[in-house]
Amino acid sequence: MHGLHHRLHRQGGLRAVLVWLAICLGAAAGSACLETGHNGAHHREDHAEEEHAGETHDDEEHAGDQARGSLEIPEEAQQNAGMQVATAERRAHPVPMNVTGLVTPVPSRVVHLRPLAEGVVKQVDVRLGDRVRTGQVLVHYDNIALGDHIGEYRAAVAARRQAEADLQVLQRSLQRAEQLIGLEAISQQALDLRRSEFEQAQAGLVSTQAEVSRIEERIHRFGLTDEDLSEVAPTGSAEEMRVAAERHREMSLNVLRAPFGGTVTEFGVAVGDLVEPDRELLTITNMSTVWVLADVYEPDLGRLPTDAEVTIRVDAYPDRVFTGRITYISDTIEMSTRAAHVRCVVTNRDKALKLGMFTRVSIPTNERVSTLVAPVDAVQQIDGQSVVFVRAGPTTFERRDVTLGSTADGRVEVVGGLDPGETIVSTGSFYLKTALLHERIGHSH
Repeated sequence: MHGLHHRLHRQGGLRAVLVWLAICLGAAAGSACLETGHNGAHHREDHAEEEHAGETHDDEEHAGDQARGSLEIPEEAQQNAGMQVATAERRAHPVPMNVTGLVTPVPSRVVHLRPLAEGVVKQVDVRLGDRVRTGQVLVHYDNIALGDHIGEYRAAVAARRQAEADLQVLQRSLQRAEQLIGLEAISQQALDLRRSEFEQAQAGLVSTQAEVSRIEERIHRFGLTDEDLSEVAPTGSAEEMRVAAERHREMSLNVLRAPFGGTVTEFGVAVGDLVEPDRELLTITNMSTVWVLADVYEPDLGRLPTDAEVTIRVDAYPDRVFTGRITYISDTIEMSTRAAHVRCVVTNRDKALKLGMFTRVSIPTNERVSTLVAPVDAVQQIDGQSVVFVRAGPTTFERRDVTLGSTADGRVEVVGGLDPGETIVSTGSFYLKTALLHERIGHSH
């Protein structure tokens, strides 16, 4: 019994050892599994970081391309856009003279409107700053003088008709007397008297007709036609006389019309005003073309060309360049400034240039200097920066920021940002600007 107990005890101890070993092996295996899992997580994180780094690198490269403004334009699209290229090259370029100037109207495109006669304003159809078209009615006023002239005309027409009627009566009387004298029914003295009366009536009719014509001419100066006058002439029936009188009152209402299209630049009239011919009511200015009067000092007059294209800039539009042409150099020198006015004619269809604006004018002189130039059409403005597009390949174009100088003869001086011999887009550069801005908007979303 004692031996059996000893064997069982030994077996129990062995079993305990085996259980302990199993637990240890399981723990070791679990530890190994935990370590392996931890290492796998690190591996996945490292791989993700590498992918993220790759994406960041790609984004940086794309951002760099966008900053450089690289564009891919297929050849077919280039043809459709009418793109043409030119070579940046050094040329003899006029040395500019930079002066100041002032925007003024063209005198022949300014009209100061006044009434034709004394009257009372009944209606005003425009305001200061309004754009008007040729023939547009601006002001209605009761023309006192015209009303008086129409009244005189009606009286003169009535007198003429009475003279015509009297003449017809005297003509019949004379004809009757001539018949009776043959029958010795009246004396020669009676016949002569009737003939004298008839001739006096003829002269009276001519006088009344002359008076009608004189008054008609006065009325025509106010814009009324012969057809208008026929409507106010007195006739036989009472109803026709009433209608003619009403037309008389209507026709005394005159209007002022715009002689040409333009802008109301001065305004000084109101309903109820008593106006006279010496009072200016409105000023209409056509600003589709303006003058820029540049001041050139006396010592520099010898450097000026008699006919040249100039560039004009104003503070209101820092990114915009206006072009004009010298048409006249003043024959007199201002005593206070010792400068002469140089007249530059500038097209101003969008009315961007305002009268009285201060300008900076760059005038090409007779002097020449060799410098790098590019066609004016090649330059575009992006975010306030002058840029050109350089062709880097058959379908590849790059934005290039440039610094510009003076402009003359359709070419602009390139002070920096471009090298001689580089091929740039001239005609069609606006298409590339649009494509670049469109691509920028697309990437921002």
